[in-house]
Amino acid sequence: MSDTQNAQPLLDAQVPPAEGIARVLEDAGIDAVFGMPGGNTGRIFDALYDHASTIRTVLVREEARAGVMAEVYGKLTGRPGVAIGQAAFLVHASLGAIEAKMSSSPMLLLTDLSDNSPHSHHGPYQSGTGEYGSWNAPDVFGGFTKATFVANSPAQAVQCTQLAIKHAMAGEPGPVAVLFHSQALRGRIGPDTRPTLYRSGPYLSVPAPQAEAASVADAAARLSGAAHPVVIAGNGVRISRAYDELEKLAGTLSAPVATSASGKGVFDETSDLALGTYGNFGTPLANAVIAQADVVLVVGSKLAPTDTAFENPELLDPQRQTLIQVDIEPLNAAWTFPVAQSIVGDARGVLAQIDTLIRAAGGIPDDVRTERLAEIARARMKHGFFDAREMVSDASPLLPQRVIRVLHEKLPRDAMVLCDAGENRLFMTHYFQTKAAGTFVQPAGVGGMGYAVPAALAAKLVHPDRAAVAVCGDGGFAIGMNGLMTAVEENLPIVVVVFRNGALGWVKHGQGDRTIACDFHDFDHAAIARAMGCEGFRVDEPAALEAALEKALSCGRPAVIDIHTSMDETYLKVTSKLAQ
Repeated sequence: MSDTQNAQPLLDAQVPPAEGIARVLEDAGIDAVFGMPGGNTGRIFDALYDHASTIRTVLVREEARAGVMAEVYGKLTGRPGVAIGQAAFLVHASLGAIEAKMSSSPMLLLTDLSDNSPHSHHGPYQSGTGEYGSWNAPDVFGGFTKATFVANSPAQAVQCTQLAIKHAMAGEPGPVAVLFHSQALRGRIGPDTRPTLYRSGPYLSVPAPQAEAASVADAAARLSGAAHPVVIAGNGVRISRAYDELEKLAGTLSAPVATSASGKGVFDETSDLALGTYGNFGTPLANAVIAQADVVLVVGSKLAPTDTAFENPELLDPQRQTLIQVDIEPLNAAWTFPVAQSIVGDARGVLAQIDTLIRAAGGIPDDVRTERLAEIARARMKHGFFDAREMVSDASPLLPQRVIRVLHEKLPRDAMVLCDAGENRLFMTHYFQTKAAGTFVQPAGVGGMGYAVPAALAAKLVHPDRAAVAVCGDGGFAIGMNGLMTAVEENLPIVVVVFRNGALGWVKHGQGDRTIACDFHDFDHAAIARAMGCEGFRVDEPAALEAALEKALSCGRPAVIDIHTSMDETYLKVTSKLAQ
């Protein structure tokens, strides 16, 4: 293809601006959007009607669910998840947008200013343009996005959408908003429109930045010469889709792998090299092995305070350990600690480069690799490894650990597990053992309750042939349960597991004897689910759990398993002594 063939016109006839927007989404490979029609965004939904064969339009019952679904779609596909709705209401999508910003998920918010053009500068009604008597929509959306564009003309409506997708995906991904003035969605655009409108491919086909060869070579040499290397894998591995490269390099080194909380799920925790999650709520094994490492390779992690047990030098210490940090965003490298080697580049490419250099130099001697595996096995015997005694308890109400063990044993290897916020998420992070990379998702960026149910919906859309299991507390379920209506309407057979302990567990356990605003009535969540057209199972005894899970997974409909769990288990049990 010649260089000039890259500049293909977007349109060959006059069409409404919203049709151009729909074609831009198609160009970007976006095959699903989430939202609720309102205001002038109705024009975009009208255009999507003619693209139903390539773009699935999912109606939500509340815009916050659209935000979460878009964030998870972006997290799982690498393409921007799209939330659409009227500006005054799409602000609710900030739950997903803030998570996208904190977790670097590509996301696109398309909304209108709900103005009254040509009188938008006069009337206060929802004009959203910042004039007297209205609200400042660009500033509001700008507060939780990577960038915000305001389109004032039909051509800008299309080009701003293209630029927004580019911004959402370039460098460190994140959420981007486009606010359409009503005039931008009126009229017609075509091949003679100026500025000229082109297909989106060339705008978006920007290669990931490559790391400096010298930096990569230095890192390979340090890892090759290490006595006790360890790898810390963060969410950046997920963003880069570097699962195979991480596994390969760890195998080349026979180096143990721990993940940050946001990185949990990027490495198979049934691997002989797995340590589980480290940090404040990490496993004693992961924290102990990292503490003894001499060279630490940190991939795609900012080393946040909760990852490092509030920078406890007993865990990570740049004065006694060699830290190598890989990140696509220069600001993230050496953000928290001074590091011996900072590598700016895409995780997938850097891991592959390091592995190639180590292998080309002869690799790690077999006797060294054998001893490293033996060291990991001995550490597991000493500190434990997903084998807490609570996991086999027959206590009633059920211990969360028992529920988590059953989930690990009974879910298919490729099942998607989507967590919520709260104490239940800490238990899942600490005790749940992932069986395959890319199968565990949680709102580790901002920790928003009500995340799990819409997250599972998005996962089922992205991976229709795989089980999608939302795990939440009764607090999070109450916030996100309207997603079950969408599950029924869109025929998305997700499974929702509710840890019902009758309280905001993390809050209540943190309040001590002065508990307030944290207790719930004993609602029957299974009955609520059945009233919405889902299957519902109520579990009060351990013996009933496995059968309920099997029925929920096989029924072919959305299903809720309401499990009475114990309040005796507390987040303090999974809080590392290093963080106390």
